[in-house]
Amino acid sequence: MDSVEGQLRLVDIKRFLRRVGATRGILFGSRARGDCVASSDVDLIVISDKFADISFPWRMVFLHENWALPLYLEGLPYTEEEFARLKQTSSVVQDAMKHGVEIWPDA
Repeated sequence: MDSVEGQLRLVDIKRFLRRVGATRGILFGSRARGDCVASSDVDLIVISDKFADISFPWRMVFLHENWALPLYLEGLPYTEEEFARLKQTSSVVQDAMKHGVEIWPDA
């Protein structure tokens, strides 16, 4: 997958994940399915154990402060442990795992 859609490129997501210290991300929703429109947001689960001592609202602020693309980010920041637990209980996370695209930051 070289690009996701329009202005959103895989390389940009990889750079973002590296910038925020994520171990991986999962792009899901319309941009992962390929049925997005130009104004569609970017649904992205961001996984990093660096979030462990940060409250969820501040994690979201952190993601938005580091997002440089001209598309709205709907970021969901989780630690590995939280993500493992949510895979069992959250329909959003389960859908992302089933239909999303897993992305690793560039080294």
